[in-house]
Formats: sequence, C-alpha cells, structure tokens
Amino acid sequence: MGRFEDCSVSIIIPVRDEWALTRECVVRILQHTKCRQVQVILINNGSQENPPPFLLQHSSITWIHNPWNRGFASATNQGLRIATGDYLVCLNNDTRPGPHWLAQMVHVLQVSSQYGMVGPVSNRVIPEQKIQVPSFHSKAEIDAFTKGYNHTDSSKWRKSNRLSGFCLVLPRSIYEEIGEMDERYGLGTYEDDDYSYRVRKAGYYCMVAGDTYLHHYGSQSFQKRPYQEFKKLLKQNRAYFIRKWGVSPPGERKGE
Repeated sequence: MGRFEDCSVSIIIPVRDEWALTRECVVRILQHTKCRQVQVILINNGSQENPPPFLLQHSSITWIHNPWNRGFASATNQGLRIATGDYLVCLNNDTRPGPHWLAQMVHVLQVSSQYGMVGPVSNRVIPEQKIQVPSFHSKAEIDAFTKGYNHTDSSKWRKSNRLSGFCLVLPRSIYEEIGEMDERYGLGTYEDDDYSYRVRKAGYYCMVAGDTYLHHYGSQSFQKRPYQEFKKLLKQNRAYFIRKWGVSPPGERKGE
C-alpha cells in the first residue's frame, strides 16, 4: 500500500461564476492535500464574471475555458481527459476541504482493489452519505468540527449503491476501465447515479468513507435556477436513466 505523500492527484472542479467560493475551495485544497503532486483543474463553464487573478495566475491550476455552460458531466470529462494524477477527484466548488480529507479517501481505495470509487460524508448530500452536524455559525466552527472528525477509522467505511457527485474519488485505472461520464445528462443530475451504477456493474464497490467529513455549502449553481426548471431537469434525467439501464436509479429501489 503506497503512502499518500507519494501519490499524485488531479482534482477536477467545474465552475460557473461563484469565484469567491471557488477561491476558498482551492485554497483549502492546497493547504490540506499533502502529496507528491496536486493538479487542480478548473473548468470555467460559461461564467459571466471574470475569474480572480489569484486563480488565473496560480501555478498549481490548469484552466479550461468554455464559452457556454456545457453541463457538469461534459465539463468534468474535459478535466478528466487532461488529468495526470494517480487518483482523480471530481469535486464541487462549494465545498470546504479540511485536514486529511483526501488522504483518508485514497486510503480506502488502497485497502482493496475491489473498492472502485469513494465519497465522504457531509452535511448536504444524499441520505447514504449524510450525517448530523451541529449548527455552524462560522467557518472556524466548520473547521474545528472537520479537524475533530477526520481520523482514520475503517469501522466507519461502508458500501453504497450510489455516491453523490459533489465529491467522487477514484483511481486512474477505474476511470480508464469505466470511461467518461455520460454527457447526455446535460446540465446535471443523475450523472453521478449513472457512474456509480457503471462502477458497480463492472464488479467494484462504491464506498462511503464514513470517517471523512467534507463540508458542502450546497448546490450553489442549481439554487440560482427556477425551481420548475430544476424539477424538469430531474424528471427528464431520471427518465433517461431508466431508459438506458431498464431499472430505477439507485436509492429508489426497495432495499437500497
């Protein structure tokens, strides 16, 4: 089992505006990801606001600029194609990484070659990964909770039929075997269910790192969309998943 310090990681983050959140996320990544090489790939997905110079000029950041919003899956695929890391991370920009956030998830993947993909627990996420947290009144309180929570404990790991796309971690070998995300999910929703299903269909487990907390401010891009538009997107992507696989999405089926 290799040491995390000797690994290289590529962290792919699609962004549509929300540059203050993105800066916060990137700063935290660089502060708390202690390995041989950290490649941060930002996909500017049709933003109307200009990225701040700090991000544009940072030597650890690789940029892709899209003139329009290509959607989550398409933008993520762009990042995956140029990623160089041993481990690949698909991450939302509205997260606040803390101590050991990635080292502990990579550790899960290193324990068994049957563990194909892993995600953390969080405050705003699907039920399979959600935990109860205190009411945070400041970022300092978030950070204190994260620091106290993130200690390796394999008894908290568990298998899951799906993982949320807000943070997905997988070895390069799994990506090369499973392939890219399905871009027919358009602007987003259900592409993470789809990828989880494909990982499991290939004979691997999706794992929840129950010992790793990643704070999620929560769907900032989708919150700006009218509710009816979001509801329509959910409905059409759910229908596409069912047409594609002949089953309901994970989490809807009895016993899952």
